[in-house]
Amino acid sequence: MSAYITVNTTAEALCFVVSLFCLYRDKEPAWRLFICFLLATVLVEICGIYVRTELHRPNFMLYNVFLLVEGLVQSYFFYYLYKTYRDTRRLFTGWLIIFACFYFTELIEKHFEAYVSASSTTMSIGLILASVYFYYLLLKEEKARHLITYAPFWWVNGTICFYFAGIACNLFFTYLVQDRTPGIGHSARYIVFSILNIILYLSWSYAFICRYRQRILFSSSD
Repeated sequence: MSAYITVNTTAEALCFVVSLFCLYRDKEPAWRLFICFLLATVLVEICGIYVRTELHRPNFMLYNVFLLVEGLVQSYFFYYLYKTYRDTRRLFTGWLIIFACFYFTELIEKHFEAYVSASSTTMSIGLILASVYFYYLLLKEEKARHLITYAPFWWVNGTICFYFAGIACNLFFTYLVQDRTPGIGHSARYIVFSILNIILYLSWSYAFICRYRQRILFSSSD
């Protein structure tokens, strides 16, 4: 049982609980979608551990399928965020077509026998650019935002930190997975990604709390 209780599964499970409490009554489907997405994230992580440790089989196809879900959900949420500022339907559609082409081409080239790492990197780059574009739109906005309590700002902060640092780690993949850290028993890459997961899910959890407080504030003022 202890194999299933890791830094990643704990962070994901706690973020799911926060999303369930804060977002289940939210009027926006884009926010409520994270309840299902985070539940799926936890289940995929647990299934991945089960396949690797109990069945002693590679679990890359599980994560290949989930990568497609991850890309769709997060791209849709950026589309939702952009709607406040401008119509980005063509941009959204174009990005989905590009990502799908990368994804299925790589899947076929690898004969469904390996993780689609290039597609993962492509998705990460796309989400980083989407985050930067959101910051740009935020800076151009005439309306003043109290960023410390602005939920989209904190969601984007966690997203860009995770995917930007994740790409940097993948560039040094060979070096980071070589040695086990003394006293911990895991590679440097595992430790770095565990820290990144904590940053991501803390940022998202805080975003969900901000969203919840905003909804409560609006409800009390009606």
